[in-house]
Amino acid sequence: MVRRTKEEAEQTRNAILDAAEALFFEQGVARTTLEGIARAAGVTRGAVYWHFHDKVDLFEAMQARAKLPQEDVFHGLLDRADASSLEALCATLKEVLQLMVTDQRRRRVFTILFHRCEYVEEMRGIIERKQARTDEFMERATRFFEAAAARGDLAPHWLPAAAALSMHALLIGLLSRMLQGGAPDERAVALAQECVTAFFRSLAISGDPTAGAIGAPT
Repeated sequence: MVRRTKEEAEQTRNAILDAAEALFFEQGVARTTLEGIARAAGVTRGAVYWHFHDKVDLFEAMQARAKLPQEDVFHGLLDRADASSLEALCATLKEVLQLMVTDQRRRRVFTILFHRCEYVEEMRGIIERKQARTDEFMERATRFFEAAAARGDLAPHWLPAAAALSMHALLIGLLSRMLQGGAPDERAVALAQECVTAFFRSLAISGDPTAGAIGAPT
């Protein structure tokens, strides 16, 4: 009986998240209310509050559910300090771009993040958490490129902090552009991946960090 209750609670939670994701995508985050999400999910507003404190909490749960499998790999690479890490990092970024074609849920959630979320006062909590994640990313990426520079793998015209900022800006910019008109096609993804390849080639002090299996656009 307890197990059944837990399963039902999880089903209700997922129904609420599904409804929120659909409404956020269709009409934007600011115009979506918890009451509207409850109606779309076929539950009471009280059920929504049972699972989520407020719309910010619900938004964060929706985003967490679509976490990219590459994120853990990506963060692990940023903590590595070996000669192959630049190549592996390049490949991981290109995989993230490819997912925008093959994974509908993650494409929808990233579209919400980039093009359906009005960062107004109501969403201050999301803004603060987003900034904290960006700051953490920049710190880890800067350390990564500092280690690459110390190994002699980073071209001297690149400051580690500038390389980290450029990598972040490139990925965010490519994702945002790819998702502007709906689902991107393979041609759009291939062009975006070539941008990543060119960027990592510019980072290398010698050789080509994008050589081998990921040396050409996919």
